[in-house]
Amino acid sequence: MTKNRATVRKIFELQCQICKAMGHPLRLEMVDLLSKRELAASALLDRLETSKANLSKHVMQLINAGIVDQRREGRQVYYRLAHPEIHDACTIMRSVLLRHLKRGGKLALAIRSPGRR
Repeated sequence: MTKNRATVRKIFELQCQICKAMGHPLRLEMVDLLSKRELAASALLDRLETSKANLSKHVMQLINAGIVDQRREGRQVYYRLAHPEIHDACTIMRSVLLRHLKRGGKLALAIRSPGRR
């Protein structure tokens, strides 16, 4: 394997790690909330309506993947997106999904409409 090919493969592997970390609805919701501003852990708990243990587990996956950064101020922990482009990628994916769902809905209507077989 050439050096360039190995570099490209490594980048794809790193991209897979980020995608895996994003592979949970709660983590996607966290990214959406953090795209607006830095939030304290307590604010995330309130908005996500989850347990402290569950939040901790999911936020650690985002931190380990380099998606979220944290800082401490006294006893409070604050979280923010490490890279705002992460939210941009999520927005693009939602746009693709909405188009896909609309297309599927039109197909479903065409299949179910009277006179079509």
